[in-house]
Amino acid sequence: MPPVGQTRRDFLRLSGLTIAALGGSWSLTGCGLFGDDNDKAANGQSTLKIDYVPVEVLDPQVITNGMWILSRGISEGLVTQTEKGDNVQPAVASEWKVSDDNLTYTFTLRDKAQWSDGKPVVAKDFERTYKRLFTPAGGSAGGTTLGANSYQTATGIKGAQDFLSGVLTDWSKVGVKANGDHELVLTLSNPNPDFLLALTHPAMLPLPMDLVEGKPKDWQNPPNYVSNGPYTVTEWVANSRLILVPNEKYWDRDNVKVDRIQVNLVEPSAAATATVPYENGETDLVQLAGPDVLRFQKDADLSKQLEQTENYSILYLAKLRSQHKAMEDVRVRKALSLALDRKTLAGVQPGQEPGVSLVTSRTAGWDESIGIKDDAAEAKRLLAEAGYPNGQGLPPVRLLVGVPDTTLADAIVDSWTKQLGIKASVDHVEAGVYTERRWQVQKGNYIGFYYGTFAGLPTWPTMVGSLWSPKNVQEISLPSDQWQKYQALQDNKNLKPADKTAQLNAVLAEHATAPAREIGALVDKANVEPDDAKRMGLYKQAAKLREEQYLYLPVLWLSLFHAVKPKVHGLQLRAYPDYFYLKPLSVGS
Repeated sequence: MPPVGQTRRDFLRLSGLTIAALGGSWSLTGCGLFGDDNDKAANGQSTLKIDYVPVEVLDPQVITNGMWILSRGISEGLVTQTEKGDNVQPAVASEWKVSDDNLTYTFTLRDKAQWSDGKPVVAKDFERTYKRLFTPAGGSAGGTTLGANSYQTATGIKGAQDFLSGVLTDWSKVGVKANGDHELVLTLSNPNPDFLLALTHPAMLPLPMDLVEGKPKDWQNPPNYVSNGPYTVTEWVANSRLILVPNEKYWDRDNVKVDRIQVNLVEPSAAATATVPYENGETDLVQLAGPDVLRFQKDADLSKQLEQTENYSILYLAKLRSQHKAMEDVRVRKALSLALDRKTLAGVQPGQEPGVSLVTSRTAGWDESIGIKDDAAEAKRLLAEAGYPNGQGLPPVRLLVGVPDTTLADAIVDSWTKQLGIKASVDHVEAGVYTERRWQVQKGNYIGFYYGTFAGLPTWPTMVGSLWSPKNVQEISLPSDQWQKYQALQDNKNLKPADKTAQLNAVLAEHATAPAREIGALVDKANVEPDDAKRMGLYKQAAKLREEQYLYLPVLWLSLFHAVKPKVHGLQLRAYPDYFYLKPLSVGS
């Protein structure tokens, strides 16, 4: 949902050049990458080129693709992920202590941590940054949509969500406190065993607040731009390129190996020529689409350059709101889910598995009890029970797509027509149209789903509490007329943040479905449950109940493929939206 005080039109404009959450591999889950065959520039310095989608902002507190390029190594948080992404290692914080009740984390910041302008990185930088993140003008918490505030409510910092919603105005009651220059204390509302991993999300990166507040219009633009990570930005040409060079003031400068990284900002393409630069030796590293993966796998030389990150993201469908009431019937939505034939879909492109739940099997403790089992016969029975025997009387089901490659979308529609005998089609639109349309109430007999992909930490708080969160589920469960009322409240600039939050919550409390509200209650209980086994049990209950609403349909669990030249060293691919860190990379012969 859009930031408090910001209209939907405002944030759609913000996201105009990105296609995050549109589906396919070019999404908020991460973006394609490329390199350069010239490992030495004319002056003898090492050079690497990387292709990336267009970036409109370099602000990690706003959900855009830009936040993920920042987290790769332009900005650095308190901790970073380990090579496998299953734990954390020191970054700006050299060490930390956790209280006996697991609520208070005390971080010690490095004496040598500096911004690229030479100023020290101090604890107050983090406190001021987080106050900006949690200020209502910055947005609404827990979002997963373009332009929204990027804070993930599952992080669980005490008072953060209430401060962001405007309910709490006393900053001293928020669990963020700088004690001197080198000690930062973060306090949680409830124990969160995944808290340290949650700190690796881009939202938790620090900002040079003196600059942000002193130059509010152009602090992101070089030569003003200041970073604290291994690299900093020296040039930013919109829709063209970012130039990164080592931050000479970085505390671990000796381990930053590449002298210059050119990030080419290009629109994604489904063209068959996408890998030509790589195969011609002009690039060092490229993300591959399905047909190219097959071709690389069959080639004796190219197959050796192929890297796979398994179970990286989820392809899902989300219900579109419509004036027609067919999709308000859970039996219709369930029928469409059971008729997907996920096993067949998984064979359409390499590296795919049947996506039987919105929680992926990478999540510790996952089991098949929360999974969906395809059943075409039951799907037909449900349609008939809902009043649409053999699809009679059911309007054509549309699949709204905004990415270049519609291969999987076409296969989904094919499954529905073959399994159920209904009319279905792909509605392939331009990315900006897609972004706007998926929020609208569709007119007349237009019914269906929108198509997207998403990835995140494989933890229960993230998979159940942040991605397709209880609030997201309640919002999408609203009847269309109430959703329009809800949107009007969101866009009302005359309401104070606390009043707006109260009125929005009142709409959800009265008109969201009972199961959607129960999901929220289960997650709330899980968040405060001290026993690990009981907490996981509550999350599983919430996850299973969410699947049973069929408002969001899991379709496939997707792998990520890169082709990597042998000269690229130190690449550590992780199943996380930023893919890898720039710091370990080097370019050699």
